[in-house]
Amino acid sequence: MKGITMIDTSEMTYLGSFMVDSGQAMIGDPCYLDEWQAQYEDFNDYPNQKGKYSYLGACEATITNNHGVLAEGRGVVFSSGYGDGVYPVYAKFNDEGRVAQIVIDFIGDEE
Repeated sequence: MKGITMIDTSEMTYLGSFMVDSGQAMIGDPCYLDEWQAQYEDFNDYPNQKGKYSYLGACEATITNNHGVLAEGRGVVFSSGYGDGVYPVYAKFNDEGRVAQIVIDFIGDEE
């Protein structure tokens, strides 16, 4: 990929894959999920969602900048490579067995 050095995941541990159906993904602590603002009836009923911990807050961030922070750090949201799909997640562990690095492969092997 031009201008990007892909991370070699062959020495990492495969954790699993997750589905993307909105062209975006989010990372956050599950303890904040009870604060998530569900907005499914009519999106027009929820104006000014910038930075909100909600689906519309996530959409506004990824449409505007391809990424963003929600609710003062409760989540980080970003566009998912080429959009919808199933994406693998890999981890590298330190000598103590703690997760040191996470890689989500949104692009895959293009060759």
